[in-house]
Amino acid sequence: MRLLGLLSASLLALPHGLAAQVSVADEGSFTISRNGARVGTETFTIRHSGPGGGDAYVANGTVDIQGRKLMPALRADASFEPIAYQLEVRQRDVVVLRLKGIAGRGRFSTQVRTAKGESTKEFITAADALLLDDDVFHQYYFVAQRAQRLGATGGTIAVIVPQRTEQQVLRAKWDADEQLTIAGSKVTARHLVLTEPGGASRNLWVDAQGHLLKISLDGTGLVAQREDAPR
Repeated sequence: MRLLGLLSASLLALPHGLAAQVSVADEGSFTISRNGARVGTETFTIRHSGPGGGDAYVANGTVDIQGRKLMPALRADASFEPIAYQLEVRQRDVVVLRLKGIAGRGRFSTQVRTAKGESTKEFITAADALLLDDDVFHQYYFVAQRAQRLGATGGTIAVIVPQRTEQQVLRAKWDADEQLTIAGSKVTARHLVLTEPGGASRNLWVDAQGHLLKISLDGTGLVAQREDAPR
């Protein structure tokens, strides 16, 4: 696990230089509400490096929600599957959790530090599982991208939830397009419905380029609405 800590820092950085061909896949901010009341914000950037840089994505964000600050950093491959992950959680400016994770060969290994000490865990995952952590909304970008590859009929998407050290399998299906108002402008949005094993649904809306516009988690009452139109 010491090796896990040493590896994750390098794996989370995109290469520099002209050959890397780094571009921004999505970038913006969300207003987060619970049952209609504002409870937080999230800012994020998802960068993509082309073949010269290994064809990878790096997603960084800061989530402020009800007194907690989450700072996740994810590196994923061209199929949106996780390579390395880091998360720091602060409660009133005090670090309460540090998590590092490495994925590969159908397994996800974690190292977690809290006030109670350090723990490690490794669990088996689907070979094509994505990463989708609790209270982090921009990571749904990768779920929507995978769903687009599944096509109109949809299918199942396995997701790793690092904070719970578990995997879930969601059923994905595209619904009818809708009109959303983002920063005062009407935007045509594709509507993706994700159904959890227990029956609760999560709803995503993305524009034609796959930028996240809105996420609604019916089981928790949480909604993340984009503050500005995608650029």
